[in-house]
Amino acid sequence: MINFQRLTTFCFILSCNALFCSLNAQGGYAGAFLRMGIAARSEAMGRAYSAVAGSPESAFFNPAAATMMKRRGIDLSLRALPLDRRFAYAGFSTAIKPGAKNKAKSRGRAPEGGIALTWIHASTTNIDGRDSDGRKYDSFSNYENALNLSFALKFSEKFSVGMTARTIWNSFPALGTGKADLSSRSVGIDIGALAQPLRNIWLAAVLKNISSKYNWNSGKLYERGSSIKNEFPKVWRLGMATRQLKNKLLLAADLEGSKKFNPRMMIGAEYAVLQNAVLRAGLRDGNATFGTAYFFTFQRIDTGLHYAFVSQPDDIDIEHIFSWSFAF
Repeated sequence: MINFQRLTTFCFILSCNALFCSLNAQGGYAGAFLRMGIAARSEAMGRAYSAVAGSPESAFFNPAAATMMKRRGIDLSLRALPLDRRFAYAGFSTAIKPGAKNKAKSRGRAPEGGIALTWIHASTTNIDGRDSDGRKYDSFSNYENALNLSFALKFSEKFSVGMTARTIWNSFPALGTGKADLSSRSVGIDIGALAQPLRNIWLAAVLKNISSKYNWNSGKLYERGSSIKNEFPKVWRLGMATRQLKNKLLLAADLEGSKKFNPRMMIGAEYAVLQNAVLRAGLRDGNATFGTAYFFTFQRIDTGLHYAFVSQPDDIDIEHIFSWSFAF
């Protein structure tokens, strides 16, 4: 027989998972945690980041940006969200430069490239499990993780292309009878291009979430389970970035759209007020974003401390994002 208590809990938790999506992205669509932004710099710049390069964070927004890594880099980021939600990100990137022997064998200039590996984690905890009379009988959680491997090649000094291969898993642990788990996995790819038609001007085009979907089967929860498929919306982005005022000012703009939601504009700016300090600001969906960063060298490793302040629509609490970056 169907366990109505578990069925009620299952429906409620899926609603909470949709709430996680709707508060920060295009609500109700699978994989929304991938559209929440990831770290302080991009969030402070309103997520106008498709044409901004130079870190693992850049490779997540546009895999072609991995060719712009001049040094090895590590990014770490953490944010606490309302409603018992958490979000964490870690990334690593490095340039690929062919050696002299490889160039000689190819009798020409071998293309340079870059690799980036990023991990994203989103979770919701303390979800009340209640019976048909509204009495709480347990607490549940949901965890989503994505592992992204980006690879890009620079075919000329002004043009690069890249691809990200991604695996995602979504889990509701100890949900069913006998503490059975409900989980789903997905794979997908992103493709992107980055061009520099003029000095200090970059253009970008990205297509994300190709072939990504969740396949759910509730057979572990009750006898007559059912199956459902949640496809990730394919998202396209067009971006532009420029550096002005002797490279002290960075301006960026992105246009993002999908068949699932209307196009939206994102703009951002970064200005170096001191040699080792910058201020950032942006606008995303009419919501203001702000941030700052301070850079210093420790044990021969260039380190950056980043902070972003992000307002949210519908009177939702503001977000504070903290990130750490390392270049070596």
